[in-house]
Amino acid sequence: MDILLALAQPISIENPPELTPGVNYAVVTFDDGFRETIEIVLPELKRRNIPITVFLPTGCLGAEPPWISDRSSHHYGGGILAEDEIRKIDAEPLVSFGSHCVTHRSLPTLSDDEARDEIFRPKTDLEKILGHEVESLSFPHGAFKQRHVDWAREAGYRRVYSIEPLPAFLCSDEFVAGRFRVDSTDWRMEFQLKVLGSYRWLSLLKRGRLNA
Repeated sequence: MDILLALAQPISIENPPELTPGVNYAVVTFDDGFRETIEIVLPELKRRNIPITVFLPTGCLGAEPPWISDRSSHHYGGGILAEDEIRKIDAEPLVSFGSHCVTHRSLPTLSDDEARDEIFRPKTDLEKILGHEVESLSFPHGAFKQRHVDWAREAGYRRVYSIEPLPAFLCSDEFVAGRFRVDSTDWRMEFQLKVLGSYRWLSLLKRGRLNA
């Protein structure tokens, strides 16, 4: 996070300021809401005044993640936050919560009825837990089709997030925003390049392969 502060200005996805041309901005998000991960990172983020958004699969709150069978995997970050923990953390001014659907299943693998429920239901459920509007959704596994974007807009989300390495917050009416995955196994230089947006060409390569 010290590297992040040296290379970019962190902003909140819920209340982004008017962006100044030439300034490198970054947002910090966590998918899944692993309890141990949040307990470790939150004090460090607070100490540096870095905003964070946590995307939660509402059907898994307070439970072990059903999509991770190997608990020794570096992707495992403990059980998922429970409702009382979410309310307590939500009181932190630097923290916001968003939807990560219900069961963490990939939306394109589901029927239309199942996918609509995965998109609509968690917004309502999270708003009941938090007592305020939930504006953001992160697609599980970064997988979605145009109909899922349309349903998310219909459900009332203001912005949805993929894992495409694309710039975000480029215009006021942007709805689908890109992100870039960061892992604990990243090299220092690799992380620096990600913060600086140096991997944006990967999205162009991916699209070129799809169109070839």
